[in-house]
Amino acid sequence: MTTPQLWTVVIPVKRPEHAKTRLADAVGELRPRFARAFAADTVRAALDGGSVARVIVVTDDDAAADEARTLGADVVADAPDAGLNAALRHGAQAARSAAGDAAVASLS
Repeated sequence: MTTPQLWTVVIPVKRPEHAKTRLADAVGELRPRFARAFAADTVRAALDGGSVARVIVVTDDDAAADEARTLGADVVADAPDAGLNAALRHGAQAARSAAGDAAVASLS
């Protein structure tokens, strides 16, 4: 029987005041709350993945980092406003340095 491939999932999370800007017209002042909820739901879903060994959240937001840790994810500090690609690269590097034989995937 083949052992299933284990994955490390990298999830970049923006500061809520900068996230989900396309929702601004639809939800107005609630946009940061929606952004936080979407981030938490994404982390939960990744952690529930059957072949997911580790979830790494890349963020420069303290509240998002605390929430991710509470949910069971690891957190890697992001450079403020460095952008999505930089956050994904940074998270993948952190994952590979500690992942052993786990594959790395990203959700953004």
